[in-house]
Amino acid sequence: MEATLNRIETGGANAIKLRDLAYDTGVNHRAIYRHFPNKETLLADAAERCWREFIRRMRVAIADKPQGEATLVAAGVAMFEYGRDNPNHFHFATGAYPSMGIRFPRLEAAIRDALQIFATGFAGTGLAPDLVVGHAAIYIAALHGIVSQYLHRRLRIRPEHAPAWINSTCTMLVKGLK
Repeated sequence: MEATLNRIETGGANAIKLRDLAYDTGVNHRAIYRHFPNKETLLADAAERCWREFIRRMRVAIADKPQGEATLVAAGVAMFEYGRDNPNHFHFATGAYPSMGIRFPRLEAAIRDALQIFATGFAGTGLAPDLVVGHAAIYIAALHGIVSQYLHRRLRIRPEHAPAWINSTCTMLVKGLK
């Protein structure tokens, strides 16, 4: 798994070749199949690992924040920082591989756990319970797009201005969704 994540980090998801992973870990390429029945399962597990790390960062960021807007902004900033610090992991986990979640329940659970953090934040704003999940989905989708545009350098924010910019962007999004 570490070799897979390292290859994704340095070359993106297209850098994953089982023979190369076997070489990286010093084993025969067939040895990988003792741990993963196929490449798709390996990639789903790697995507889950990325989501779990992102969730861990969000939980640290919101630990001392009151539920509501402060939680949503802190979690949004954590999403931005995770993407900035791990661009290939971010693109990999939030790209095509989440669609595998339907066939890979642990990956789907990780994605739901991330969404739940945002849903709990919206619940803390006093939003009607039947609107919470929808607003959380819109917020995370908007943030995904913003982070992706930043990583592709379509949004040119100077690194020293990025923290304040993402904070105000998250605040604006939350206010627009309340």
